[in-house]
This record gives sequence, structure tokens and C-alpha cells, in this order.
Amino acid sequence: MLDFLKQIFNSKESDLTFVLFDDDEGPASSNTYKFKPKKLWQLYFTSLFLMVVIALLLFMFTPLGNLIYNQEDQELRESVIEISQKVEALRDSLHARDMQLAEIQEIMAAGKDTTFRVGMQLQKSNSTVAEQSNSEQNVASGVNAYEMISKNEIIFSSLFKRAPDFPAFYPVNGTLTRGYNPGNGHYGIDIATKNNIPFKALADGAVINQDWTANYGYVIQVQHNDGIISIYKHASSVSKNIGDVILKGEILGTVGDVGILSSGPHLHLEIWKNGVPQNPNSYLIKS
Repeated sequence: MLDFLKQIFNSKESDLTFVLFDDDEGPASSNTYKFKPKKLWQLYFTSLFLMVVIALLLFMFTPLGNLIYNQEDQELRESVIEISQKVEALRDSLHARDMQLAEIQEIMAAGKDTTFRVGMQLQKSNSTVAEQSNSEQNVASGVNAYEMISKNEIIFSSLFKRAPDFPAFYPVNGTLTRGYNPGNGHYGIDIATKNNIPFKALADGAVINQDWTANYGYVIQVQHNDGIISIYKHASSVSKNIGDVILKGEILGTVGDVGILSSGPHLHLEIWKNGVPQNPNSYLIKS
């Protein structure tokens, strides 16, 4: 058979004659066919091309195509769903960050303490004045203020009426390793010290924000009177929550080597007034 096909291919330009004999009837019943092999090959390749085209059309415009592309479509669909979920999570994260930044900017721009709104008149009595005087003396001697007076008494006292008591001592003992340089985006000072050393509040106020971030570790912000906010970063722990009333010298947390932007155990201190960063050294007692 192979030799026969080779002969047909080699004689594609010649005229070939096929003679078919019937074994039962003999040579008298023979049939003769003449053809050119070239035309036979053309018919073969044309038929093959048409079959391929028809098959492609069937797979493209009929459900038969799903038998081949179903798996690839499923993988593509899963990839699209995964990407959509990541984009949605990123959008939610950015929205939460924008809301937080907007709240901080609003508090800074207000220029006054907006954390507490007291709707009742302050009623002063001789006993209350005596308690306030005793509490201030105890704070100066290192006694925790909450052991002497309640939170409501602190709120209704003159705590949020007087200007913050500056200059103040450094919030933690240590070495100043980096100064205030707003031109390079450094809006505070860095005080290097040991891990887990407590740091203290610079002045009376209230906690307006307390959070953990990847860049700065624990961050706590204290709103003081006269539009001043003090911010403490890279803490390993904090001991106060949002809304807590803070007195000068009260422990806010402990120093740590926490956050991506930290290069060692230290406290980063910032001071803002009416939404404008200030040089903390101007508010601190030089040691």
C-alpha cells in the first residue's frame, strides 16, 4: 500500500488509469477510471482544511468549546476573584486610614480641647477646693492622682482651664539622638534609652488616640489645653486608653524598639500646636 501511494505521489503530473475487475464475472466486467494524482491530492488537502475549519467553528460557537476552555476559564475566574478581594481589602484599609487622619487633623485644627464636653455647671464648695489642693500636692509628691480624686472631679476642676505647665521635664531619661528637623519629615525628637523604661506625660490632658502601627509600634496622643498635643511613638506598651484623663508626670507606657522605622530602643516625641508641629526642645527643661 505504501508503494502504491508513493507511485501516485511521484506521478502526480501524469494521467493514471485504474482498471477494476470482478473476480466472479471475469475480464469482461472490468471498469476503467482515469484521473490525475495532482487533482486527487488537491481534493484531499481541501477536504482536510474544510474539516479543520468546521471543527474550529464548532468549538467557538457551540457548547463543545467549553469542554476545552472550561478549566482555563475557571482558573482565570478564580484569579480575578482573588485580585478583586485584595483590592476591596486595600480600599477598606485606605478608607479607615483616611478617616483616622481626618479625625486627628480636625482635633489639631480645633485649637482647644474637644475631647470632653461638659453640659452641667461646675459647683464649687470648700470641700471640693480642699480636695483639689490636696490632690495637687500629692501629685507633686509622686502619689497617683486617681487614689485621691475621681475622674469626674478632675474633669470639673480647673485642669482644662489653665494653660499647660511648660517647660516640662523630659518624658524619659536618656540621650537625645536625633533632633527636630521638619525639612526631612522628622517632626519631633528621639530620646534613646533602655527597653521597657516608663515614659511620662509632659502636662495635664486627655488621651485622644492610642493605637499600634507597623511603622511606630504603640503610639499614644495626649490633648492638652491651649491647642497643644503631645505624641509619643515606638512604645512597647501603653497603660492608658482613649478618653483617660492624664495628669502631668503620669506614666503613659514603656519605651521599646518597636516598629519598622525604629533603629533601637528609644522614644519619639512630637508636640503640635493648633495643627502646626513645634520643636519639642522649646517646651522641655534643658538638662
